[in-house]
Amino acid sequence: MRARFIKEFIPRSWFHPKGVYKVVERLKDRLPDVNGSLFATFTLDRTYFQKNEIGPSEAFDLSRSHIRKVFYKLRKGVNWEDKFYKIKSPYCTKVEFHDDEEGWPHFHIIWLTKRFIPAELIGSLWGYGRTNVKRITNTEFNYLLKYVCKSGKVPEWVGEKKLIRIFQSSKGFLKPIEKAKKEKNLNSIQRRKRTYQTIEERLNKYRKTALLIDERFSDKPIMFRQIELNEEFQILLDRLVYPIAQDGRYLGDGKIQILNRKDIYPWINIPKL
Repeated sequence: MRARFIKEFIPRSWFHPKGVYKVVERLKDRLPDVNGSLFATFTLDRTYFQKNEIGPSEAFDLSRSHIRKVFYKLRKGVNWEDKFYKIKSPYCTKVEFHDDEEGWPHFHIIWLTKRFIPAELIGSLWGYGRTNVKRITNTEFNYLLKYVCKSGKVPEWVGEKKLIRIFQSSKGFLKPIEKAKKEKNLNSIQRRKRTYQTIEERLNKYRKTALLIDERFSDKPIMFRQIELNEEFQILLDRLVYPIAQDGRYLGDGKIQILNRKDIYPWINIPKL
Protein backbone atom coordinates (compact mmCIF):
# COMPACT_ATOMS: atom_id res chain seq x y z
CA MET A 1 0.00 0.00 0.00
CA ARG A 2 1.32 3.38 -0.97
CA ALA A 3 1.68 5.72 2.00
CA ARG A 4 2.49 9.10 3.40
CA PHE A 5 5.59 9.09 5.55
CA ILE A 6 8.26 11.26 7.09
CA LYS A 7 12.00 10.58 6.82
CA GLU A 8 15.33 12.25 7.43
CA PHE A 9 16.33 14.95 4.95
CA ILE A 10 19.65 14.12 3.27
CA PRO A 11 21.21 17.18 1.57
CA ARG A 12 23.68 16.94 -1.27
CA SER A 13 26.71 18.10 0.69
CA TRP A 14 30.35 17.11 1.09
CA PHE A 15 30.00 17.84 4.81
CA HIS A 16 27.06 15.55 5.52
CA PRO A 17 28.01 11.90 6.28
CA LYS A 18 25.16 10.62 4.11
CA GLY A 19 24.80 13.58 1.75
CA VAL A 20 28.37 13.11 0.46
CA TYR A 21 27.14 9.99 -1.37
CA LYS A 22 24.70 12.18 -3.30
CA VAL A 23 27.59 14.41 -4.36
CA VAL A 24 29.64 11.44 -5.53
CA GLU A 25 26.65 9.96 -7.36
CA ARG A 26 26.25 13.20 -9.27
CA LEU A 27 29.93 13.07 -10.30
CA LYS A 28 29.96 9.34 -11.10
CA ASP A 29 29.22 9.51 -14.83
CA ARG A 30 31.85 12.20 -15.36
CA LEU A 31 34.77 10.57 -13.57
CA PRO A 32 37.73 9.52 -15.73
CA ASP A 33 39.66 6.25 -15.68
CA VAL A 34 42.48 6.99 -13.25
CA ASN A 35 44.05 3.52 -13.08
CA GLY A 36 47.83 3.94 -12.98
CA SER A 37 47.64 7.74 -12.78
CA LEU A 38 50.05 9.79 -10.69
CA PHE A 39 48.70 10.30 -7.17
CA ALA A 40 50.16 12.51 -4.45
CA THR A 41 49.11 13.31 -0.89
CA PHE A 42 50.27 16.60 0.60
CA THR A 43 50.22 17.00 4.37
CA LEU A 44 50.99 20.05 6.49
CA ASP A 45 53.77 20.29 9.04
CA ARG A 46 51.80 21.48 12.04
CA THR A 47 54.94 22.29 14.03
CA TYR A 48 56.12 24.70 11.34
CA PHE A 49 52.79 26.53 11.11
CA GLN A 50 52.18 26.61 14.85
CA LYS A 51 55.68 27.98 15.42
CA ASN A 52 54.64 30.88 13.19
CA GLU A 53 51.32 31.20 15.02
CA ILE A 54 49.35 29.92 12.04
CA GLY A 55 46.33 27.72 12.75
CA PRO A 56 44.63 25.19 10.45
CA SER A 57 42.25 27.71 8.86
CA GLU A 58 44.96 30.14 7.71
CA ALA A 59 47.25 27.22 6.84
CA PHE A 60 44.49 25.87 4.61
CA ASP A 61 44.24 29.16 2.72
CA LEU A 62 48.02 29.43 2.34
CA SER A 63 48.44 25.85 1.17
CA ARG A 64 45.60 26.16 -1.34
CA SER A 65 47.42 29.05 -2.95
CA HIS A 66 50.73 27.16 -2.80
CA ILE A 67 49.28 24.10 -4.55
CA ARG A 68 48.38 26.29 -7.53
CA LYS A 69 52.05 27.31 -7.73
CA VAL A 70 53.07 23.65 -7.74
CA PHE A 71 50.73 22.98 -10.67
CA TYR A 72 52.08 26.02 -12.52
CA LYS A 73 55.73 25.00 -12.10
CA LEU A 74 55.05 21.46 -13.29
CA ARG A 75 53.17 22.74 -16.33
CA LYS A 76 56.14 24.91 -17.26
CA GLY A 77 58.61 22.14 -16.48
CA VAL A 78 61.24 21.66 -13.78
CA ASN A 79 64.90 20.65 -13.97
CA TRP A 80 65.74 18.01 -11.38
CA GLU A 81 69.06 16.20 -11.12
CA ASP A 82 70.01 17.03 -14.72
CA LYS A 83 66.66 15.91 -16.13
CA PHE A 84 63.64 17.90 -17.24
CA TYR A 85 60.17 16.94 -15.96
CA LYS A 86 56.86 18.38 -17.06
CA ILE A 87 53.19 17.59 -16.37
CA LYS A 88 50.61 19.19 -18.64
CA SER A 89 47.94 16.59 -17.94
CA PRO A 90 44.55 17.42 -16.37
CA TYR A 91 44.42 17.08 -12.60
CA CYS A 92 42.11 17.23 -9.61
CA THR A 93 42.47 18.21 -5.96
CA LYS A 94 40.51 16.71 -3.06
CA VAL A 95 40.83 18.01 0.49
CA GLU A 96 40.26 16.03 3.69
CA PHE A 97 40.46 16.96 7.35
CA HIS A 98 42.15 14.95 10.08
CA ASP A 99 39.86 13.34 12.64
CA ASP A 100 41.11 15.20 15.67
CA GLU A 101 40.09 18.31 17.57
CA GLU A 102 41.95 20.76 15.32
CA GLY A 103 41.06 19.12 12.01
CA TRP A 104 44.17 20.04 10.03
CA PRO A 105 43.72 19.62 6.27
CA HIS A 106 45.62 17.45 3.84
CA PHE A 107 45.32 17.27 0.08
CA HIS A 108 45.06 14.49 -2.47
CA ILE A 109 46.19 15.26 -6.02
CA ILE A 110 45.67 13.15 -9.14
CA TRP A 111 47.29 13.90 -12.49
CA LEU A 112 45.97 11.99 -15.50
CA THR A 113 49.44 10.88 -16.52
CA LYS A 114 51.44 7.68 -16.24
CA ARG A 115 54.76 9.45 -16.72
CA PHE A 116 57.47 8.96 -14.14
CA ILE A 117 58.01 11.96 -11.89
CA PRO A 118 60.45 11.62 -8.98
CA ALA A 119 58.67 11.72 -5.62
CA GLU A 120 61.54 13.85 -4.30
CA LEU A 121 60.84 16.47 -6.95
CA ILE A 122 57.18 16.75 -5.99
CA GLY A 123 58.14 16.84 -2.33
CA SER A 124 60.57 19.70 -2.91
CA LEU A 125 57.92 21.71 -4.77
CA TRP A 126 55.42 21.19 -1.97
CA GLY A 127 57.70 22.01 0.96
CA TYR A 128 54.90 22.52 3.49
CA GLY A 129 55.08 19.03 4.97
CA ARG A 130 55.31 15.37 4.01
CA THR A 131 54.34 14.01 0.62
CA ASN A 132 53.39 10.53 -0.49
CA VAL A 133 53.57 9.76 -4.22
CA LYS A 134 52.32 6.58 -5.87
CA ARG A 135 49.94 5.27 -8.55
CA ILE A 136 46.19 5.13 -7.91
CA THR A 137 43.40 2.74 -8.90
CA ASN A 138 39.77 3.53 -9.70
CA THR A 139 38.69 1.71 -6.53
CA GLU A 140 40.97 3.90 -4.40
CA PHE A 141 39.70 7.01 -6.19
CA ASN A 142 36.05 6.13 -5.53
CA TYR A 143 36.85 5.52 -1.86
CA LEU A 144 38.78 8.79 -1.68
CA LEU A 145 35.79 10.80 -2.89
CA LYS A 146 33.43 9.50 -0.22
CA TYR A 147 35.12 11.06 2.78
CA VAL A 148 35.90 14.57 3.94
CA CYS A 149 36.02 13.73 7.64
CA LYS A 150 35.91 9.99 8.23
CA SER A 151 34.26 10.52 11.63
CA GLY A 152 31.58 12.68 10.00
CA LYS A 153 32.43 15.53 12.39
CA VAL A 154 33.28 18.82 10.69
CA PRO A 155 36.17 20.75 12.32
CA GLU A 156 35.07 23.93 14.07
CA TRP A 157 37.14 26.23 11.82
CA VAL A 158 35.63 24.59 8.73
CA GLY A 159 32.11 25.10 10.06
CA GLU A 160 32.81 28.81 10.48
CA LYS A 161 33.51 29.25 6.77
CA LYS A 162 30.75 29.97 4.27
CA LEU A 163 32.24 27.93 1.44
CA ILE A 164 35.08 25.46 0.94
CA ARG A 165 35.69 23.77 -2.38
CA ILE A 166 36.36 20.18 -1.41
CA PHE A 167 36.88 18.85 -4.94
CA GLN A 168 38.36 20.88 -7.79
CA SER A 169 39.48 19.77 -11.21
CA SER A 170 41.25 21.34 -14.15
CA LYS A 171 39.84 21.48 -17.65
CA GLY A 172 39.71 18.05 -19.23
CA PHE A 173 39.75 16.01 -16.01
CA LEU A 174 36.01 15.38 -15.84
CA LYS A 175 34.06 14.10 -18.83
CA PRO A 176 31.85 16.71 -20.53
CA ILE A 177 28.44 17.31 -19.00
CA GLU A 178 25.20 17.30 -20.99
CA LYS A 179 23.83 20.75 -21.77
CA ALA A 180 20.58 20.31 -19.81
CA LYS A 181 22.46 19.06 -16.75
CA LYS A 182 25.00 21.87 -17.10
CA GLU A 183 22.28 24.54 -17.00
CA LYS A 184 20.71 22.86 -13.96
CA ASN A 185 24.09 22.76 -12.19
CA LEU A 186 24.74 26.43 -12.96
CA ASN A 187 21.39 27.35 -11.44
CA SER A 188 22.28 25.32 -8.36
CA ILE A 189 25.64 27.11 -8.06
CA GLN A 190 23.93 30.50 -8.37
CA ARG A 191 21.54 29.56 -5.56
CA ARG A 192 24.43 28.51 -3.34
CA LYS A 193 26.24 31.81 -3.96
CA ARG A 194 23.26 33.71 -2.59
CA THR A 195 23.49 32.07 0.82
CA TYR A 196 25.15 33.92 3.67
CA GLN A 197 25.08 31.04 6.12
CA THR A 198 28.20 29.35 7.36
CA ILE A 199 28.75 25.64 6.74
CA GLU A 200 27.84 24.81 10.37
CA GLU A 201 24.66 26.91 10.17
CA ARG A 202 23.60 24.99 7.08
CA LEU A 203 24.41 21.65 8.73
CA ASN A 204 22.33 22.62 11.78
CA LYS A 205 19.45 23.48 9.48
CA TYR A 206 19.77 20.13 7.67
CA ARG A 207 19.67 18.26 11.02
CA LYS A 208 16.33 19.91 11.86
CA THR A 209 14.77 19.23 8.46
CA ALA A 210 12.77 16.22 7.32
CA LEU A 211 11.05 15.12 4.14
CA LEU A 212 7.31 14.62 4.09
CA ILE A 213 6.63 12.22 1.23
CA ASP A 214 3.19 11.43 -0.18
CA GLU A 215 2.96 8.43 -2.51
CA ARG A 216 -0.63 7.40 -1.78
CA PHE A 217 -2.06 8.06 -5.22
CA SER A 218 -0.89 5.81 -8.06
CA ASP A 219 -2.14 8.23 -10.73
CA LYS A 220 -0.09 11.15 -9.36
CA PRO A 221 3.66 11.74 -9.01
CA ILE A 222 5.22 11.23 -5.60
CA MET A 223 5.15 14.50 -3.69
CA PHE A 224 8.12 15.67 -1.62
CA ARG A 225 8.05 18.50 0.87
CA GLN A 226 10.73 19.76 3.24
CA ILE A 227 9.52 20.54 6.74
CA GLU A 228 11.31 22.21 9.63
CA LEU A 229 11.35 20.16 12.82
CA ASN A 230 11.13 21.17 16.48
CA GLU A 231 14.46 19.42 17.15
CA GLU A 232 17.05 17.43 15.24
CA PHE A 233 15.57 14.50 13.34
CA GLN A 234 17.80 11.92 15.02
CA ILE A 235 16.94 13.18 18.52
CA LEU A 236 13.22 13.03 17.75
CA LEU A 237 13.54 9.59 16.17
CA ASP A 238 15.38 8.21 19.19
CA ARG A 239 12.67 9.58 21.47
CA LEU A 240 9.67 8.50 19.40
CA VAL A 241 10.74 5.28 17.72
CA TYR A 242 9.40 2.95 20.45
CA PRO A 243 5.77 4.17 20.47
CA ILE A 244 5.89 4.48 16.67
CA ALA A 245 7.06 0.87 16.39
CA GLN A 246 4.29 -0.22 18.77
CA ASP A 247 1.77 1.42 16.43
CA GLY A 248 3.30 -0.47 13.50
CA ARG A 249 4.22 2.78 11.74
CA TYR A 250 7.99 2.36 11.65
CA LEU A 251 8.86 1.29 8.10
CA GLY A 252 12.59 0.85 8.66
CA ASP A 253 15.47 2.93 7.26
CA GLY A 254 14.31 5.96 9.26
CA LYS A 255 10.86 6.07 7.61
CA ILE A 256 7.79 6.74 9.77
CA GLN A 257 4.33 6.28 8.32
CA ILE A 258 1.89 9.15 8.80
CA LEU A 259 -1.72 7.93 9.05
CA ASN A 260 -3.34 11.16 10.22
CA ARG A 261 -2.49 14.74 11.09
CA LYS A 262 -1.87 14.00 14.76
CA ASP A 263 0.98 11.62 13.87
CA ILE A 264 3.15 14.53 12.85
CA TYR A 265 2.48 16.77 15.88
CA PRO A 266 5.43 15.38 17.90
CA TRP A 267 7.68 16.40 15.02
CA ILE A 268 6.18 19.75 14.06
CA ASN A 269 2.89 21.50 14.64
CA ILE A 270 1.25 22.51 11.39
CA PRO A 271 -2.43 23.29 10.88
CA LYS A 272 -2.90 21.35 7.65
CA LEU A 273 -0.95 18.75 5.64
